[in-house]
Amino acid sequence: MKHAYKLLSVAVATALLTACGDTKTTIVEHAPVVEPVKKEDGHDEHDHDHGSVSEAGRLLVTSPESNSIHLLDIEHKEVAAELASSNYASRVYATEHSRYAVLVQSDNGRVEFVDGGIWQEDHGDHMHPYQEAPKLSDVSFDHVKPAHVTNGEHNTAIFFDGNGEDAINAQVAVFSEAYLGGEKDKLAEIHYDTNMHGAAQSRGEYTLSTIRDPETASTLPTQIGLFHKHGDHFDQDKVFEQSCPALHGSAQNHEHISFACGDGVVIITEENGEFTAKKIANPESFAEKQRIGVLRGHENSHQFIGIAGTELVVVDAEHDEIEKIEWTITKDHSIAGGDFNYDGSHAAVLDSAGVLTIFEQHAEGDEHHWEVAHTVKVHDHELTALPENVTFRLAFSGAENIVYVTDSDAKHVLGYDLETAEVKVEIELDFTPDRLVWLGIEKGGEHAH
Repeated sequence: MKHAYKLLSVAVATALLTACGDTKTTIVEHAPVVEPVKKEDGHDEHDHDHGSVSEAGRLLVTSPESNSIHLLDIEHKEVAAELASSNYASRVYATEHSRYAVLVQSDNGRVEFVDGGIWQEDHGDHMHPYQEAPKLSDVSFDHVKPAHVTNGEHNTAIFFDGNGEDAINAQVAVFSEAYLGGEKDKLAEIHYDTNMHGAAQSRGEYTLSTIRDPETASTLPTQIGLFHKHGDHFDQDKVFEQSCPALHGSAQNHEHISFACGDGVVIITEENGEFTAKKIANPESFAEKQRIGVLRGHENSHQFIGIAGTELVVVDAEHDEIEKIEWTITKDHSIAGGDFNYDGSHAAVLDSAGVLTIFEQHAEGDEHHWEVAHTVKVHDHELTALPENVTFRLAFSGAENIVYVTDSDAKHVLGYDLETAEVKVEIELDFTPDRLVWLGIEKGGEHAH
């Protein structure tokens, strides 16, 4: 390797979503005032004091099929920087502490990074915050098909699939934000002897990563290995006995690491440096060939949330259960994105119709269930008359209970309070938004994975 707009009416909300228990759908009336995004030129009549560090953080927003990147100052609704990556970034992520954005340029076999410019350092008796102008990092990775990017508590892992036709093998890069800041010994790699569409989860000095038999026709792996870091590389310690056919999707929380398989979910538990595995089978309620393909986890939640086609499930590693969440997606649409919020108290899912659903967790004895709290239509269009090719994306703040949503047709960003479903942030853009990710200083809870 080289180095979003008005809330649903009651009638529409009832038709779209079915909630369990005492779930409520909250309708909030508001009169939004969208402020145009301002450029920092030093002469704007709305100048602010930029000497303090912004607690709201910044949003990195890309444009469709373009290498143009905008960094938005959320607090002041200003463009903090306009940058350009080498190629179009088909996906964007944050690193383990949300200082850097990971720009995955899949078609070009390249990964670049943007320093969001807001971070903090441990000064012994306190954490000291810093704020600078965003900038493109001089660190990059070049390898075939960068795909899944995941975060552990102290590291970020990037899985490069490789290419079977050209006999280019898969590999994994595990690194910390310190590596991006210049500490070159903070990088270690896994090198495979075949290609695969795999996934890796960094866990301290270990990385759990996928294994594929080179003789199989599918590029999806079927097993999980435990790899131990030794300097700049990892050695394979073991292969877990539990098979995981058609493996796709992984996540972790404080106790467990999960990998989604065609027939269930493998749960790996770490205790006193020992890793043990078990498997939870798909529920009988799943349709034929239905499987979980995406997993999300959070340090403050014992459960994982999974996406199984157009349905949501809870994977409960403590009770060995996979349970469907009572929720219905907009007809003829797909899930555009979803995750836990910054402290694990809420989760939200956005579908391709621009409907945002906010979930709250409710306890029943020693069990926890996720229920629909709010339903929001993030635009003014009828659901049956959306503009052609309109896209909606979301990103969660790491410091506040807010989810940000972009609308490519309206060219704006809306920030929704996950407790009330009210719009708290409104920024009008002078460009078409595509992908987005929040960067800044995380607060209020342990880091989400």
